[in-house]
Amino acid sequence: MTDSNVDRSTFEVLSLGQQQQYYSENGFVLLPAVVSPEQMARIAAEVGGSQRYDFAERWPGPALEGLICNPRLLGLVRRCYGEDLRFFKAVYAEWLYPDEATLRMGRQGLHRDYMPDPEDGDFRNSCVSWCNVGHYLIDLEADEGPLWVVPGSHRLAWTGERSLEQCAGDARRVLAKAGDAVVFHNRTVHAGGVMRSGRPRPSAFLSYRPAWAAPLGRVPEWPTPVVDRASPPLRALLAGQNDGLRIDAWGLVQDQQE
Repeated sequence: MTDSNVDRSTFEVLSLGQQQQYYSENGFVLLPAVVSPEQMARIAAEVGGSQRYDFAERWPGPALEGLICNPRLLGLVRRCYGEDLRFFKAVYAEWLYPDEATLRMGRQGLHRDYMPDPEDGDFRNSCVSWCNVGHYLIDLEADEGPLWVVPGSHRLAWTGERSLEQCAGDARRVLAKAGDAVVFHNRTVHAGGVMRSGRPRPSAFLSYRPAWAAPLGRVPEWPTPVVDRASPPLRALLAGQNDGLRIDAWGLVQDQQE
């Protein structure tokens, strides 16, 4: 496994078009300082010591909700995936990986988040086209929970393999700073790092798909009260979670949902 880091300064000078090109070529891109220190402080107060929750189980307060429609983030996601998007999943977590094997390796096992055949029946990650966005609320140093990515791995053929350690030699660390966001393709090989200091790594992972790319099985709609009270821009991202074409990992259109 290489110790090379992705140079964060590369991303500080990219225009929107250059961000799109970098994402297309590498399967990820870092967006510097898209969340202000003030919003991060509001998020910390809002979560109130919670270690983990899925937005589908507990809709967040206004500070975390504000991440969803961040204009700098959506500007890039729409350049890459089209104007009509769906926000379909999010998790807030204070990640810790204390098990011996992960500590020894310094990260999770390399994997993809795309899951067209979920064993647990959760089809949210089964959409053929989507991206994950990691929002980090602390600086990620080499031993402080960095994201590992394999640049260009989103173009590798789909095999269905869960473990992708054969890509370890090409993995690179993304040392994001507090307030940064990292957008990565659903097929990009990646892994979360460990916090050797023992402190938590507060972060939120938000997932977006183009409206045409439906999940392969039915998923829950966002709660009606949440959708009804959302602002028009947010409501457009929340409604119609099962709409679109069901396309499998090989690009074949499946029977449409009833």
